[in-house]
Amino acid sequence: MSLRHHADRTTDIAAALAAYEKDHGPLPGLGTASRRNTWIAQMISSLRRIEFIRLLNTQKIDPDRLDPQHSLFDPLKGAALLGRKGQIDEAVWLTFIATHFGKHVADGWKLASNVMGSFGHGPTWDLATYVAQPAQFDAMLVSNGAALKDKDKSGRFSNHRQYQSKNPKTISEVFSSFHAWQSAHGGFPAKVQAIHKTHGQNPADVFDQLYRSLKPVFGFGRLGNFDFLTMLAKLNLAPIEAGSTYLVGATGPLAGARLLFHNSTTHPASAASIGVRVDQMDDYLGVGKQVLEDSLCNWQKSPDQYQYFKG
Repeated sequence: MSLRHHADRTTDIAAALAAYEKDHGPLPGLGTASRRNTWIAQMISSLRRIEFIRLLNTQKIDPDRLDPQHSLFDPLKGAALLGRKGQIDEAVWLTFIATHFGKHVADGWKLASNVMGSFGHGPTWDLATYVAQPAQFDAMLVSNGAALKDKDKSGRFSNHRQYQSKNPKTISEVFSSFHAWQSAHGGFPAKVQAIHKTHGQNPADVFDQLYRSLKPVFGFGRLGNFDFLTMLAKLNLAPIEAGSTYLVGATGPLAGARLLFHNSTTHPASAASIGVRVDQMDDYLGVGKQVLEDSLCNWQKSPDQYQYFKG
């Protein structure tokens, strides 16, 4: 996003907020210029992060991004590369790995690299290898249990995944439950096609069906499901789009929405009712549900002064 585009979007969002308030009344959480400007800045920041990922679909990507033994390893760039080659299931698998472990602010992809690359000893646990040897994957986790406990050796989960466990049994359950989900219809593309047949091809409806179907995946929860599916959309791995912010079960985004509408992060308004109001705001803002979800979460952490937050 260019600086000019940045300025234009800031002006557009400010005007859209004013239009929303003209029709629906003032937003209590935006009672000061600093509050308003900070939330707009967070929306711009969210838009820029999304644009960065979408650019991967057209950028040249080094094949070493796929190699967890290599310093260039990056599962998202690897997923973008595989997606271009038509290897959708392998790309979805890498997106899952990127989502589950996340990119730590200091450690980067170290934890994902260690698990996917067997802590430097091989094999590399791409989808085909995992499907062929799930028991060996579990054994690898157990044999590296001590390293997993040592954050300096293994690396750390990202902020979005900070409460996940590095217990071998837990990681094994996450992987096996996700594989069961992905392979349930014979692979991810077939899963999407099945939804098209039963629910139509509207991108928001397909997103919603996939979101609901992810419930059995161990350890993902509301945030993991949302992050995973929105990433698939950005990487052009599925014709889907979030039609809601999915605030039921949320923490930070819900607190931000309560602050916006009630000037209190702990207001008792239900997640369902306030989620409807947030989703409707996008009719004015036009930034997309992921931007609203992300920016509200970050804004409520520091509502009066912009701070850059990484996921």
